[in-house]
Amino acid sequence: MTEPGSGRSALRSYVPEGLVVLATLFNLWVFRSELLIVSYPNDSQTHLQMVQVATSLLSHGQLPFDHWYPKLSLGSPFFVQYQSASAVLTGLIGLVVGAKTAFAWTLYLLVAFWPVCVYWSGRLLGWDRWVSGIAAAVSPLLFSVTGRGFEHQAYAWLGSGLWSELWAMWSLPLAIGFAWRYITRKQYLFGAVFFLAATIAFHFLLAYLAALILVVMVLVKPTEILHRTGRAAIAGVGALLASLWVTLPLIAVARWTALNEFQVRTPIDDSYGAPKILHWLVTGQIYDWQQHPVVTVLVAVGLIACGVKFRSDERSRLLLSIWVLSLLLYFGRPTLGFVLDLLPGSKNLLFQRFIAGVHLAGIYLVAVGLVFVAQLALHAARRFDPKRVEAVAQHRWTPVIGGLLAGVALIGLLSPAWTHVRSYDSANTVWINYQRAVDANQGAQVDALLSLAADQGGGRVYAGMPSNWGHSFYVGGVQSYIYMENSPIDGVGFTLRGFGLMTNPEAWFNQYNLGDYKAMGIRYLLLPKGMSPPVKATFLTSSGNYVLWTVRIPGIVQVVDTTTPISANADDLGRTTKSFLWSLAPDRGIYPTVAYGGHPAAAPTLAPGERVSGPAGRVLATHDQLAEGRVASTVLANRTAVVLLSSSFDPGWSATVDGESVTPEMIAPALVGVTVAPGVHHVVFQYHGYGSYPLLFVIALLTLAAAAVGPTLWRRHGPALVAKLRSRTT
Repeated sequence: MTEPGSGRSALRSYVPEGLVVLATLFNLWVFRSELLIVSYPNDSQTHLQMVQVATSLLSHGQLPFDHWYPKLSLGSPFFVQYQSASAVLTGLIGLVVGAKTAFAWTLYLLVAFWPVCVYWSGRLLGWDRWVSGIAAAVSPLLFSVTGRGFEHQAYAWLGSGLWSELWAMWSLPLAIGFAWRYITRKQYLFGAVFFLAATIAFHFLLAYLAALILVVMVLVKPTEILHRTGRAAIAGVGALLASLWVTLPLIAVARWTALNEFQVRTPIDDSYGAPKILHWLVTGQIYDWQQHPVVTVLVAVGLIACGVKFRSDERSRLLLSIWVLSLLLYFGRPTLGFVLDLLPGSKNLLFQRFIAGVHLAGIYLVAVGLVFVAQLALHAARRFDPKRVEAVAQHRWTPVIGGLLAGVALIGLLSPAWTHVRSYDSANTVWINYQRAVDANQGAQVDALLSLAADQGGGRVYAGMPSNWGHSFYVGGVQSYIYMENSPIDGVGFTLRGFGLMTNPEAWFNQYNLGDYKAMGIRYLLLPKGMSPPVKATFLTSSGNYVLWTVRIPGIVQVVDTTTPISANADDLGRTTKSFLWSLAPDRGIYPTVAYGGHPAAAPTLAPGERVSGPAGRVLATHDQLAEGRVASTVLANRTAVVLLSSSFDPGWSATVDGESVTPEMIAPALVGVTVAPGVHHVVFQYHGYGSYPLLFVIALLTLAAAAVGPTLWRRHGPALVAKLRSRTT
């Protein structure tokens, strides 16, 4: 299929661009319910919480990246440990329209206009208007068994809520397109650097895929490997410099970033292996789950087309290589662990998420395959009746009529996929409307209880967790422990969502052990009506089917004794401290210190085997500003003891005792403490984040400026400069 409008005709078919518009309008219509303000049952609730925190901090003139994130698993430097650029950007929009509105609109618009990104990226890769337009038409129609790829399922209310991936769904293909133009033609260095850096900031795993694709771009044409290596290095180094504000702070806290112990050796980390994934592929479950395998068949046609053109067309080599690379990564450790474990940083890669690359390449394979079939049909027609074909080709209306017929045929071919996606999004709309109604009624009841708890303060809220009755305790279609993320008070129970050191120990919380409530600062229980509290608690109030109870604890600060250290690291901190959390020691106020990552533990206040009577001390007053990274407390220590803050340990914490600086200690399971002598003391805990952001932002801006103007300056002055240097050396 040639470019419409070529030959003698003065008319031009705009059907390829029409396909982009049609696919976009389809998304705008079927996904419109995502604009409604509603609570979410998936990761979107966490992303919304991040946007809300970012908006709040920005409204007070504070930079979110260097701030303590007080929520999720007893807090962490979450904006550093997790890909948070999208949350901060949306937080800026939230200053104008509100955080919830900003979140809903970014979710909606990024999904709706995704076909525009696909078309733009296809053109950058050198594909013609028809290939790019068809790819755009296919882009909303993917539907996989896992719901983790570039598809509506990944982002919808009914789906996975992968909002941060959504931003990288835009930046990754544009990074590939601009990088390809620079590596092959020395064009668009700024675009390559900017979108590669944006992908790093938006999504670490997809940035890893982008880096591997840069290598592929170098290798697909061996005769230019030296030149391409240099250009790939320029683009890659530029992207790294422009994203140092993301990577350097992340490296600085890497030792203190938890690994999810419960995902090790599971498909979440390791993926599913080649046999299962290949079965999914050939049975249509990668591209067409629960529908006719139309896209799957067309991907196969595209693979054949790229195979036929492999030697003559480097674009086909690139596309085929990206698809194969992504598929191999998607196979994961069950099949290729001996190779994948050699990749730098592979320990932190979730290989099941590389389905995104399989989807992205598949979109273009469909388009390449269809155009290839059309070209074969046209070639056969010319051989059968060349004069008639030539006469039709020369007619001035042929590009328009032919384009319209091709567009209608494409829509008809893809109609099962369009229908299936529309049906899914219709069900999504029903659930969103239901949840919106529930939020206004049951949600308002829960909000009132949580607001009361926040006003009284003194601790966190527990409403169950995924491993117990909390899994079936709902506010509409949202589990209560997830719903609480909207509230002003922190909760315990939505486990394994943070990256602070308390992430894994939180999952071992024993709801029948009063000591665990003290350790994690849980003062309130939100229970369904008719359920008895799992520990001794006092009824506070109820609203509808929800009841609020209080547990008698000191608050988020207590005075404890410390005993024989335990050794742990980021891989086993939860398992190592489980026995402590399930013992009577937390209730008795006796905590081990922790030797973490091979570093020595703090000296315990109790000698081995020493017995004491009575509490180590008590809290006289606490001023909780944990949302600001600061907690001040006045305590009475009955003996040498530790003032314990129920917050995740991190080296960013500093402390003073009676105005004198002291070094915080890591106390089991992974809390912050300082040793004090007998007597009354005023203790202040203060978090200090990464302090070099202004310098890193300047480096990023200078790098982008150099990428923007550097190539022009070099073309103008480079040859003369080289000649001058050569003359001096001779």
